[in-house]
Amino acid sequence: MVAPKPSFPEGYEVPEVWKFVEQEGKMGGMNRPTAGARHDQALPKGDHELQLYSLGTPNGVKVTMLLEELSDLKGVDYDAWKMDIFKLDQFGSEFVAANPNSKIPVLLDTSYDPPVRVFESGHILKFIAEKYDAFVPADFRAKTECYNWLFWLQGAAPYFGGGFGHFYKYAPVSIQYAVDRFTLETKRLLDVLDKHLADGKTWLCGDEYTIADICVWPWIMCIVKFYSAKTFLQLDDYTNLMAWYARVEARPATTRGIRVNGFGDDAVTNRHSKADFN
Repeated sequence: MVAPKPSFPEGYEVPEVWKFVEQEGKMGGMNRPTAGARHDQALPKGDHELQLYSLGTPNGVKVTMLLEELSDLKGVDYDAWKMDIFKLDQFGSEFVAANPNSKIPVLLDTSYDPPVRVFESGHILKFIAEKYDAFVPADFRAKTECYNWLFWLQGAAPYFGGGFGHFYKYAPVSIQYAVDRFTLETKRLLDVLDKHLADGKTWLCGDEYTIADICVWPWIMCIVKFYSAKTFLQLDDYTNLMAWYARVEARPATTRGIRVNGFGDDAVTNRHSKADFN
């Protein structure tokens, strides 16, 4: 006879049919097992072709970092509107029409009639980079490698965020099994990056800065600044990774990108032009 597994809380048994129970905390309080709009709410509109509805989380920062790079390189301008997920802006009727998954960021390209909606942060990066022919290599092999790392991050992010970040930082209870499980995987993913960046690579795809770097960097930033887990995860042991991290952080577009729709005292709540950073 197999001994029963320990349970937490003590005495918990997995039911035959799951039933929804309101979760605790700010993050848990917004979660429901159903999709769709919860209230009528229009999205604001600006004057530029690109209308971004976002927040300064890692997935939002990816997009604003790229747009700020394009602002420097090609003079691209855009409107970025802050969506307050704690006020459930992502469940407003027009937001859900733009992204039925109710997650930030979402982009509307109004150069098309009707506007084209683009959701999922990795897809938004690919869409913008291809639209402006920048930050994706022209060479076939290099472009493929760039997309390898773009989609690698899209698969890795749930382990960094919903796994490690949740149970290390945000969960209402500390559960050793959960912390250990996701710490192990997070450190493995960090080691993947560190080993890849060996042999003098400047950027993830070699000598060219691409959307692969822009996609990955905000999640390392999140571990350092949002989760305050640099010591816990021994990030300084990943010397190649942290040297790359510093190079990305030093770029002026990164400095601006993390401020857009951000949380700090220097945050640019809604961005409409470079003048907003003054």
